[in-house]
Amino acid sequence: MVGLWVAFTVTLAAWWLVFGLRQLDLINQSNLEGAVQLHRHYQMLLWEGGILIISLIGGGTALFYYARREQKRHAQVEEFFAAFTHDAKTALASLRLQAESLREDFAGPEANPLLDRLLSDTLRLQLQLENSLFLVNLPRGKFFLQPIRLSERIETLRHHWPDVAIKQSGDGIVMADARALESVLTNLVQNAITHGHATEVQVKVRHSAGRLSTTVTDNGRGFQGDLSQLGKLFVRHARSSGSGVGLYIVRQLAKAMNGTIKFCSGEEGGFVAELDLPEAVALGTHASGVHAGSARTGATEQGYEASVAGRR
Repeated sequence: MVGLWVAFTVTLAAWWLVFGLRQLDLINQSNLEGAVQLHRHYQMLLWEGGILIISLIGGGTALFYYARREQKRHAQVEEFFAAFTHDAKTALASLRLQAESLREDFAGPEANPLLDRLLSDTLRLQLQLENSLFLVNLPRGKFFLQPIRLSERIETLRHHWPDVAIKQSGDGIVMADARALESVLTNLVQNAITHGHATEVQVKVRHSAGRLSTTVTDNGRGFQGDLSQLGKLFVRHARSSGSGVGLYIVRQLAKAMNGTIKFCSGEEGGFVAELDLPEAVALGTHASGVHAGSARTGATEQGYEASVAGRR
């Protein structure tokens, strides 16, 4: 854009200079008595036009230099942030694994509120770091679409929130990125629990014309603001609202997987999110491919993390 602006302004100034000089030449040819005075105007116009063109070129070059330097600085900040987020997420995953091991070792008739709080906070931080990593890599990130059974991802949600009743009706196989799909579902449930104070989440799966519609409904207090503003980055609807990153990531990831997502209020309160993704069977993928896709999930996740770590 800077280069186009410099080229346009310099071309316009050059055209103005040439046009002015030609007009003086025509006047000079028709009025020989004022030749000395016209020659003075000719020299003045030539100097003024030349200085203007040089100023535009110099200013454009400086603007291009600073814009390029800022672009490189922005890329360095992105690489540092991606590397830092990846390292922090790895450490949190290890911390969560140790906390889960402690909860199993000290399992008893009474729940341990400290361990439960530690696991909850660790999961929340993991999700925030995952969202930050996706936010940095969305413009240039690559997605590996593969057949994934929804019930497997929903079972992971039950493991994350054992105290929340997560019910499922219907099932299906979608073409999606494993990490992106897990992030979408996790953000939706986390949003229902954190902001809606929900204790129950209902997941309904429906098949429709080669698409798989997944409706996530909670029994929380719902959303009282403008639904059209949901999914916009850094839009706060109230003082107690979040930064808007979670639902923005959900919307962008759904779009990157050739899907859509809609938000609305439930008929009996609560919050409703309807995720629509391509069905794997409709794309000619046999059910046997699900196991192969699941086996590639680990390799896909390792490749994604390795690509992030490689930028360090």
